[in-house]
Amino acid sequence: MEYQYKVVNFKAECTTGDIRKGEAGEKVAKQLEGIFQREARQGWELQGQYRFDVVVKPGCFDGILKLLGQGTEDGDYRIEQLVFRKPV
Repeated sequence: MEYQYKVVNFKAECTTGDIRKGEAGEKVAKQLEGIFQREARQGWELQGQYRFDVVVKPGCFDGILKLLGQGTEDGDYRIEQLVFRKPV
């Protein structure tokens, strides 16, 4: 069987207050459920969750932007991706 794939970025958000109250897990779960339900309504099935390391290299204007306080730090970052699939 052949599949079509869709990759969706996922970054959970919660506050320090959520963590102190023990509510962070539930808040993250609701965020994931929202994404899963939205994609399922369009026929997508979750294939898996993956973590990727990303190397960020400076661009042409980053030096100038950093001087203006608008630069992006280069270095290594991790991103979370959700992979969905559906039959073609």
